[in-house]
Amino acid sequence: MSDILRPDRFDGRALLRALVDGGVDFILVGGLAVGLHGAVRATKDADVVPNPERANLERLAAVLRAIGARQIGVDTEFLPNQPTDPDGLKAGGSFQLATEHGQLDVLQGGGAIPDFSELAAEVCETLFEGMRIRYCSLRHLRQMKGAAGRPVDLRDLEQLDVAHRANEG
Repeated sequence: MSDILRPDRFDGRALLRALVDGGVDFILVGGLAVGLHGAVRATKDADVVPNPERANLERLAAVLRAIGARQIGVDTEFLPNQPTDPDGLKAGGSFQLATEHGQLDVLQGGGAIPDFSELAAEVCETLFEGMRIRYCSLRHLRQMKGAAGRPVDLRDLEQLDVAHRANEG
C-alpha cells in the first residue's frame, strides 16, 4: 500500500502547518475542533472549511498539490471537480483527501456543515505552535455533531458537555 494512503498515518501539525504556511484562510471543524473545545480525543483526520474567495481557493489548491492530495474512495477519472484545481474547489462540494501528512477533509457547506461566512461570524481562535488557528464555535460544533449523529459524534457531544460543565464549576 502506498504510504500516502495509509490510514494509520496522520500528522495534524504538519497538515495545519502546510495550510497556514500556504496562506490558506480556513476554519477548523471536526475532531480537532472538539479537542480545542476541551474534549481531547484521538482523530484520524483534519476537517476544514475554506474561505470560498477565489484567491484563497487558489492557495488551497496549490497546497493540496504540494502535499500530494488525492481523493479517497472515488474514481477521480470521471469527476468534473478536482480539489487540486481552484475551479474544482470553486464549484463547491466536499473532498475527502489522502495527503503525505494523512487525511484532510475539505468541507464546503451543504448538509450539516454551515458555510464559511456563518462559521466566521462566531469563530474562535488560538495560537498553536506559532500558528494562528481559527476553529468553529462551540455552538456550531454542537450543531454539526448533532446533525451528523454518528456514534463518534454523539460521544463527542457527551464529552463536550462534561468538559464545559467542569469549566463552569
